[in-house]
Amino acid sequence: MGIHFIHPELLKITATEPRVDGKGTHTDWMRPSVLIYEPQADGSLELVGVENLVFEAAWRESGKEEELMFNGRSWDHMADDPSTPGDEAHGFSPHYDQHVWLFRENPMGNLMPFNPAVTCEHHKH
Repeated sequence: MGIHFIHPELLKITATEPRVDGKGTHTDWMRPSVLIYEPQADGSLELVGVENLVFEAAWRESGKEEELMFNGRSWDHMADDPSTPGDEAHGFSPHYDQHVWLFRENPMGNLMPFNPAVTCEHHKH
């Protein structure tokens, strides 16, 4: 999925523990709230996509009722399933997100959440 760099002001981050949470309802694709990079073998990062993320509670509290859509596709809803040990929301409070793979073709589709053509093989942990 690549390394995600978030823009805390656009997401209006309010907490990072125990999960990242915020009040953001930012949906402007001309200024996305998340940039996605792929680590390269030489240690550099290559921009491969962008994402917008909206916290579910913030969306509801803002009074917005419309479904989050982009080019006819509903945004993904990410929330942990209490019946599994997994982290389905990737360390975030329940949220909606939408990836756009602008700079790396995605064989699954440019609006899909995962891109098998992106690897973190060269990420230095």
